Order: sequence, then C-alpha cells, then structure tokens
Amino acid sequence: MFKEKKQLVFILLAFLVACIKPYDFDPQNFDKVLVVDGHISDELGPHTVSINYTYPLDTVLNEYINNAQVWIEVGDGSRVDLNPTENGTYETAAAFRGVPNQTYQLNILLQNGEEYRSEPELLLKAPEVADIYGRYTSLPNANEDRNVGGIQFFIDSEENSEVKYFRYEYEEAFKIQTPYPALYKFVPEDTSLILLDTLIGICYKEGKSNQLIYGTTNGTSEQKMVEFPIRFVSEEDQLLRTRYALLVKQYAISESAYLFYKRLNENNESGGSLFDQQAGTVLGNIYAPNDPDRAILGYFEASGVSTKRKFFSRRELSDQLTIARFPYQCNSVEATVTTLDSAAYYLEITDGNIYYYDFFTNEIAIHSRGCTDCSFYADPIPPSYWEN
Repeated sequence: MFKEKKQLVFILLAFLVACIKPYDFDPQNFDKVLVVDGHISDELGPHTVSINYTYPLDTVLNEYINNAQVWIEVGDGSRVDLNPTENGTYETAAAFRGVPNQTYQLNILLQNGEEYRSEPELLLKAPEVADIYGRYTSLPNANEDRNVGGIQFFIDSEENSEVKYFRYEYEEAFKIQTPYPALYKFVPEDTSLILLDTLIGICYKEGKSNQLIYGTTNGTSEQKMVEFPIRFVSEEDQLLRTRYALLVKQYAISESAYLFYKRLNENNESGGSLFDQQAGTVLGNIYAPNDPDRAILGYFEASGVSTKRKFFSRRELSDQLTIARFPYQCNSVEATVTTLDSAAYYLEITDGNIYYYDFFTNEIAIHSRGCTDCSFYADPIPPSYWEN
C-alpha cells in the first residue's frame, strides 16, 4: 500500500487551476493559431523552440514556420540567438546553457512583422534525484479490462525548500539475450566456420518518455519529492527479462508551467502534446504584445535539471515478477542438427543461424533467426553508459 501522504503530489488545490485561462475554439470560426513549444535548461545545448500554425480540429494540417527571427533575452541584458534547422525548429548553440536564478524571455519575429514573446521565466536550480527504485504492483492494462503485474519505478529527490514544482522525462534501455545466441558465421565456399566478432544474440534497445509527467510538493509536509511514480513496466513486456536501465531527468519548473502542463494533460486525452488535436485548448505564457487579445498556444520553459541513471537486474527487483515469454518460439527440439557439409542447405530452409558446433562430431546446431539473432530489431553494440 502506497503511503497516502505521498499521493498528495498528484493533487492540486482547485483554486490554483483558475490561474490558467482556458480558451475554447469554435472550429468553424478560426483560420489558424500559432503554436510555440520551447525549452531551455542549465544543461549544455542545443536547446530548441518549435513554431507552427495549427488548424481546426477537423483537419490534420500543420504549417511549419521556418523563416522567423527567434532569440532569447536574458535578465543580465545579453541576447541568445537561435538558428533555424527544419520543420519549424530553432536551436541555440550547443555550448549554451542556462544559468540558475536568471530570467529568460523568448522573442519571435515573423516575416510578416508579427511579434510574439513569452513572459520572463526564472530558471531554478533543480535538486538532485536521490534514488530510483522499483516495487512490484498490479495496474490496469492499456484497455483497462484487466490488471497486469509489473514494476512501478519511483524516484525520491533531495530536500529543497525553494523548488515545489517538477516535470520529469525518462530514458530507458534494456538488454536482450536470445535463447540460442548465434556464435558462428558459415562460409559456404569452403564450408568453414568463423567465430563472430560481434555477438548478434545479445542486443540492447533504448526508448524514452513521450507523455507529460509532472508533480508538486505543494500541499504536503515534505520539501522533496518522495515515492513519485515515473514509469510502470509490465511483466508482460520484454524490458525486464534480463537487465534494465532507467535514467530520470528532473526539471525544476515554475508554478505557471506546472499549471499549464496539468491543464494541458487533462484537456488532451492523447497525452498532452501541443501539436495533437485537442477538444479545447489552454493558453500558456506566450503573447502578442501588439495584439493582446490574440490566442497563442504553447509555453516557453526555463528550468534547472538534474539526472540520475540506475541499473536493475530482474532477480534484484522482486520475487513476484514473472519472466515475460520470449517473443519467438524457441526450444531445443525445434533446432536442426546437421554436419558442416549440409549447413548451407539447412541454413537456407530454416532462415537460421549456427549457435553451436561440436568439434568432435563435426556437427552444428541451427536455430531460427529470431532465436539466435536480435540485431534485426535491436543494436548488438551496447550503449556507451551500459554496465553489465
């Protein structure tokens, strides 16, 4: 049972929601609306700002804005220019990083002379992520027709009385080990075997979060995030079969940013993307100084960030965790055992690989590609940060 007081990080007092103004569009009565999505942090860049026009709900058309002037005014009087790349995206220099306790204001000048800017955003230094840990639990599946077991991963942060609002992203990676890893490559010209330099039966796959994850310590007695849920991994997935790595990025955001993301997420069933179709919409901190009544969607965020990565072996997580079935049907009775002279024929008809060679009998064992080779859907080269 999760601690009740820890669940308060999900709760926002009703009066706070009123700080973000909802704006309901009539799809028949507007042509297009500017959408701005920008983020900078105290990590090294490049940091990006995306700009486009979105159209009514009954269309799927977006128009990228590729020829704008985009820059950031810093509270110390300096200016940071962003360069256009593609698809309405503008980037800072790779060497740029924000400075804690400094304000940043986004400015946009379109070719037609229209000006847009954000409210100044104060960049706060993020407290460190103290720990990442997992606990076995059972949650509804995607269809919400039954519960599935798995590991819910949580984070704790270091104590900090100045930062109360947070946004999270995660990056994950997992190790894949086929039941019969291919060891040899067959050379048909002389019916010889070559030991593989790179094992294609052991691979790695990476992914990242694609939804808004946010929380607050406001309304709790804590001055840190405690038992905050970041990622649930079902035991029916392949991610926890052998070894799993989870990197969490904790962003210290402003109250207005938190309220914007919260309302956006509630308003958008697809997960909160600014560029998805929405039943209604939420105004952020972008405005047109020469046209204060114009609705602009989006938010420019300036935030400090802290990161932590942790590795988990399946046996370390929970005795309750069930091992997910390997996605291919693999067992020893389905393997083909033959001699080197016949290898070419059996390799072709089974679409398999050699995973075993008996030097004494000159026999080889062939199994199907899915049971011996994961390189066609994952990377046999481990990520640079990987720890065995």
